[in-house]
Amino acid sequence: MDKTIEDRAADDLIRLMKFYRDSLIFMEKQALTGLHDAQIRLLFQLHMVQMMPMSVLGKNLYISKSHMTTLVDSLIKDGLVERHPDPNDRRVINVSITEEGREKLSSIEEIIRKQLKTIISGLSTPHLQILCSASEEMLDILAKIH
Repeated sequence: MDKTIEDRAADDLIRLMKFYRDSLIFMEKQALTGLHDAQIRLLFQLHMVQMMPMSVLGKNLYISKSHMTTLVDSLIKDGLVERHPDPNDRRVINVSITEEGREKLSSIEEIIRKQLKTIISGLSTPHLQILCSASEEMLDILAKIH
């Protein structure tokens, strides 16, 4: 049976996710940054918003409530995030990234950038130009569905 265009697009996105996971070697990233993948993903989420409820963070990251508590506690201990009670609903706990968390995230982005540059360093200039064009086009398309 022929795949639909949606099937092919979904398969390609999965392959890109696997490339990201496999090529950036999370164990190495943890050794270089001192953080686990879930902690890094949480910091990236918080970097995009001022503050977010823990329950929403957990849903966005596909992390259980109990694991979210442990994850946030570890980042609080390191001074990377802060917990804030919601003034309108005492059951809601909001989390925000600290300045130290933003600095840590910036250093992580630089580590990832260096790893990616190493990975693509063997490509020819024409291939790099194609990669840039394709990436820019993909980002434009993904912005339409996000």
